[in-house]
Amino acid sequence: MVILKKIQKTGNSISADYYPDGEDVKGFMKISIEDGTILEHHNASPFSAPHVLRELKRLARSEHPPKERRVLWY
Repeated sequence: MVILKKIQKTGNSISADYYPDGEDVKGFMKISIEDGTILEHHNASPFSAPHVLRELKRLARSEHPPKERRVLWY
């Protein structure tokens, strides 16, 4: 599980702070909306990062993404 907070979509990018397993350790990822490439990344968990990337790509298609999102996988 990872929690995305402060999701912001601006111009040609989308970004979020993320908290793996709901812990206090914070990461940050910013991607290009156009092609999904990572523009900036402060890695908090190499296991959670691919899930954050996939969710940001999905949220980029939304006109008004939520400010917070919980991502679960199994």
